Amino acid sequence: MEDSNFKIFSASAGSGKTYALAKAYLKLLLSNNSAVKFRQILAITFTNKAVDEMKTRILDNLYAFGQDQVPEKQESLFQSLCVELSLTEEQLRQRSQLILKRILHNYSFFEISTIDKFNHKIIKTFARDLHLSQNFEVELNLDLLLEEAVGRLLERAGNDEKLTEVLIAFSLEKIDDDKSWNITYDLIEIGKLLFQENHSEHLAPLREKSIRDFQDIQKRIAIESKAIEEKVVQIAQHVLQEIESQGFEFTIFPEKPCPIIFKKWLRGNSIPKTYTPARPWNQIWSKENCSKQATKGMLPNWRLLFWKTICP
Repeated sequence: MEDSNFKIFSASAGSGKTYALAKAYLKLLLSNNSAVKFRQILAITFTNKAVDEMKTRILDNLYAFGQDQVPEKQESLFQSLCVELSLTEEQLRQRSQLILKRILHNYSFFEISTIDKFNHKIIKTFARDLHLSQNFEVELNLDLLLEEAVGRLLERAGNDEKLTEVLIAFSLEKIDDDKSWNITYDLIEIGKLLFQENHSEHLAPLREKSIRDFQDIQKRIAIESKAIEEKVVQIAQHVLQEIESQGFEFTIFPEKPCPIIFKKWLRGNSIPKTYTPARPWNQIWSKENCSKQATKGMLPNWRLLFWKTICP
């Protein structure tokens, strides 16, 4: 069975991975008489710092190996390579000198790079096949990227009928909610979800959806929301009737806005998506914070109805 061409170095930080990788690279580099072997070797790492460290270490070792007297720091590695490559010290010294000279004269072929840079080079090479501009640039600023993408999307308004209809409907919906008609900020915030890994699983099925599909989904959500609002109004009405039928005043509630909100809903005011009181719900509806009158059998029922209203 042939040995694998792949070698994996797995170890914790500071345990000598860079030393092992540099030694493996040098072993490949010095294993034959070719002084341009480095053109056929590709080393990939994660960060620019690691690239600089590995390049520096390889060049330093080649320079040290080419000296008549190898420095003590590189002596053990020098002797180790002589044994593993079955070379004399003079042979290894001459190869090191020649290879170092060729690398410095053809430094662009000394390929030790990050994964990102390597992928960028491949894409650049096949830009035409990928239908990309030859002068494309990689933008790492997410905010600038999203602003550009949203700007291009809005430029299509007026030319794409379905898209225009959706964007206008979104603006009108914001106006109905007493918000600014400008949808740029909202689109940018929604766009950020595309770059968050925890949302990728949920967003993947949406890639195949058309604008018409999303409009149908919106209609179904609107119908369900309307049904929930009607249910909330019914429960709120029931709560207020219970309070009045028992002869209680709203002043007995430590959070007066609670019954006031119920009254607003009954008058036709829009039901908010969220409501955050001044203190936690379990404190609002505790026996200690309510009048003793309200604890005579009614508190548990009110608490249940209140939760149904807030979380229908």
